[in-house]
Amino acid sequence: MLSSWRKLIRSRRRAAGVMVERLPEGTYIELVQSLFGLTLPAMIMTLCFVGTGAYILSRHPDNLLFLFYGFGIVASMIRLAVLFGLRGRALAPTLGGQVARMIERRFGYSYIAFAAAFGLFSAQAYWAVDTDLHIPLVAMIFGYGAGVAATVSLRLWISITAILIAILPMILVSLFLPGGANWGTGLLTALFLGGGVLSMVQRYRETASQISMRRLMEKLARQDDLTGLPNRLVLRERFEALAAESDGSELIAVHCVDINRLEPVNEMYGHMAGDALLRAVAQRLRRVVRGDNLVIHLNGDDFVVVQPNMTDPREAELLAHHIVGILDKSYAVAGEDIIITANIGYTVDLQRGADLERLLAAAERALASGKRGASGVAAHDGTRWGRAAGAAA
Repeated sequence: MLSSWRKLIRSRRRAAGVMVERLPEGTYIELVQSLFGLTLPAMIMTLCFVGTGAYILSRHPDNLLFLFYGFGIVASMIRLAVLFGLRGRALAPTLGGQVARMIERRFGYSYIAFAAAFGLFSAQAYWAVDTDLHIPLVAMIFGYGAGVAATVSLRLWISITAILIAILPMILVSLFLPGGANWGTGLLTALFLGGGVLSMVQRYRETASQISMRRLMEKLARQDDLTGLPNRLVLRERFEALAAESDGSELIAVHCVDINRLEPVNEMYGHMAGDALLRAVAQRLRRVVRGDNLVIHLNGDDFVVVQPNMTDPREAELLAHHIVGILDKSYAVAGEDIIITANIGYTVDLQRGADLERLLAAAERALASGKRGASGVAAHDGTRWGRAAGAAA
C-alpha cells in the first residue's frame, strides 16, 4: 500500500514538472484544441452521474448526498455549456495563443468544478450507502477516470487535478471503512489511479513532442533556409487565397526585387559574407513590408513582394521607391561597410482572379527595363487593370 502511494506521489511531482513546461505556441494551441475533439464522453458522464446519483438517492436519501448531487448537476451543465459554447472558437484554424489560453482556463475551471462535485458525492455515497450500491458507484468512478484519460489528458493541469479531486476522496473513505473488501477497493483504485496518471504524463510527452516535430517539419518545408522568409510554396498559397477572397474592387501588386553587386561581395569576402548580406536584406524587407503584404526569398539575390488590397495603383509605386531607398544603404558585413543597390520591377492588376505566374513574368520584364533606368524602379502595365485603365483614359 505504501509503495502504491509513493508511486502516486512521484507521478504527481513528475506531472507538476511537465505541466509548467513551455511549449511552442502552435503546439500549445493544438493541445488546447484536443480538449474539444470529443463531446460524447462528457455527455455520457453527465447521464451516468444523473442516473446513478438518482438511483442511489432513491435507495438512500441523505441531505449531504442531495447537496453534492445538485452541485454536480449544476457543474456538469456548466461544463457542457462551456464545451459546446466554445467549441467553434477553439477549433477555428485562426485560433491564437491568447484566445486559446482564455478558452483553456474556462474549460479547465468548469471541468475541475464538476470533478470536485463528483468526488464529494462519491466519497459521501461510499461512506453512507449500503455495500450493494458500491458496485455502480465504483463503476462510475472508473468510467470517469477513463473519460478523463480519453479526452483531456493532453492538458495535464486539468486532467491530473480533476482525476485526483474526483477519485482520491473515495479512496480515503474506503480505507477508513472496516472490511477487506473496502480496503481492497481502495488499494486497487489507488493503483489504477497511479497508473492512469503515469500513462497520461507519458501520452502528453509523446504527443507534444510529435506535434512539435511535425510543425517544425511543416515550417521548414515552407521557409527559406538562408533568410528565414517564406518560400515559393507560401507565395502560391497566399496569392491564390488573396485572389479568391477579393470582392473585385481591390488591386494587387507584385514586386520583383533584385540585389546588385552580390557577386563581387562573394568574390571579395567569401560566400558566408554574401549569405550574411542576403539575411540583412531580408531583415530590412521584413521591417518595411508589413500588414497583409508578403515578402519571400525567391532564389539567389531575388526577392518577391506581394502588395494586396490596394485601392490606388500609386501605393505600389510608393512602396517600390521606399524599398529601394531602404536597401540602397550600407551594410556592416565581415567587418566592412558594404554598399549595394536594388532594382524593382512591379506590376499592378485586379486582385480577383489574378494569375501569379503571369504577374511574376510581367514584374520581371519591368525589372529588366528598370535596370537600365536611373531610379531603379519600373512598372509594367500590360495587365487586365492596366489595359482597362488605358482604355478609360
